[in-house]
Amino acid sequence: MRAFSSMTGAGFWAASALTVLLASTGCGSDTSGTGGGGGSTATGGPVSGAADAHCTATVTVDPNMCMPMGGAGGTGGTGGTGGAGGHVHEEMHDTLYNAEGDDDDCKYHVKWSVSDVTQNKDVTFSLELTAKADGKGVEGAAPDIEALLSDTHPAPNSDQKPTDKGGGKYDIGPLQFDAAGQWTVRFHFFEECMDMEDSPHGHVAFYLNVP
Repeated sequence: MRAFSSMTGAGFWAASALTVLLASTGCGSDTSGTGGGGGSTATGGPVSGAADAHCTATVTVDPNMCMPMGGAGGTGGTGGTGGAGGHVHEEMHDTLYNAEGDDDDCKYHVKWSVSDVTQNKDVTFSLELTAKADGKGVEGAAPDIEALLSDTHPAPNSDQKPTDKGGGKYDIGPLQFDAAGQWTVRFHFFEECMDMEDSPHGHVAFYLNVP
């Protein structure tokens, strides 16, 4: 019985040592991609939710109704990233979920994507703007982005600029997000025009998650 007990004890300690070794190896592989010491691989993007359905009618844009904005606070004095002089007060619809929806005034349909989103890193947004009236790409919109984490926390001024790729497709950047959270990203179009019912001027906001 003593010999049996001795062998059982030796086997127990050997098995225990093997278990600890395997467990430590497994933990190392589990944490290698979580950003503990080697940097996070998590990225952000559009926030999923109910599909947009706020437009019950379509507004046809009249290019001739592009009345110039007047006054010092007309268009983006802050590069469109949410500074006090960047955008005049306008009537806004609720912020949208997902990466597709109609603008606040039901003039345009907007699809967008964004490069990998992490804090304090330059990102670029890609945008496709089409007219709701005929589905054609809207050119010359000169879009810019107003990004807010809260009413008092805009995104840093990053000297963003739009690149017109033709056919209603644009790239906008660079932008940076300096804190984690659910941001509001508002696209503005034709900001040189006054915000009237059939003016080309438009805007729409979406939620963006920044990890």
